[in-house]
Amino acid sequence: MNAQARLGAFFILALLVLGMFSSKIGRFHWVEEEGQSVEAVFPDASGVVEQTPVLMAGVKVGLVEGIQLEANEALVKMRIQPGISLPRSTRARIEGGGLIGEKFIALSATPGDTTPLEGARIPTDSSGNVTEILQKTATITEDVHRVFNKVEAITQSISQILQENRSPLRHGLEGFEESATGIASLIDQHHQDMEQFFRALPEATRSGRRFFDEGAATLREARAILTDNRENLYRTLFELRKASENLEALSDDLRYNPWKLLVEKPEVKRDHHAQQKKMEEMILTTGRMGPVTEER
Repeated sequence: MNAQARLGAFFILALLVLGMFSSKIGRFHWVEEEGQSVEAVFPDASGVVEQTPVLMAGVKVGLVEGIQLEANEALVKMRIQPGISLPRSTRARIEGGGLIGEKFIALSATPGDTTPLEGARIPTDSSGNVTEILQKTATITEDVHRVFNKVEAITQSISQILQENRSPLRHGLEGFEESATGIASLIDQHHQDMEQFFRALPEATRSGRRFFDEGAATLREARAILTDNRENLYRTLFELRKASENLEALSDDLRYNPWKLLVEKPEVKRDHHAQQKKMEEMILTTGRMGPVTEER
């Protein structure tokens, strides 16, 4: 073989090696791969590109074929290698080797699940996204830091208040202690009296209840007596009023016209029966005890 033939063969071999390295580095495949095509929808697929590896239990089982937008979310299409059957419990999530590590699609399933996956869409699980976890952890850390800062500020304020009011607080505590001691001493002194009082309280309560019950019964009896003797009382009061009027008339005659007593007048007998009848009619009709006007 001459030098030109050797140079051509070397050049062709170099192109083949360069093409193989390029396909490995760029994850470019000359022949369309076979296998199962599945997809998953993620709220955020940052860092995932075409030819991103798909791993299951740390073993590469496929590659990402493409990414497109669907309803404001990322639809990731994956090609699973032939001979690998995904179970029904398969879940997909985006993971990475760290904050700046390469992203990959991680598939997980329940151990022992042999039921084949129904359909071509895999449910997603965002719990394994290291970036999101770290972001949430950083947010929580900031919140905790702010809380500790507020607690520290409150503690300093309380400490300053205590230092400024140390003397009044001490006097107040001493006064409270003295008051508590005095109250305890007073309770000890009157302990027996209080016990006797509380022992006698139920009996006193029962006695008071009996007193009020008897008083109520007495009031009811008095009301019944007054009701039964109302007419007699009306008659008595009427007679008393008439006697008072007669005495008042006699007093006026003695004061102003004493000569009338020297004149003899014929005795006029009063009809007590008619007078009593008229009084009863007045009581029954008007209910008043006013004087009855006599005709002269």
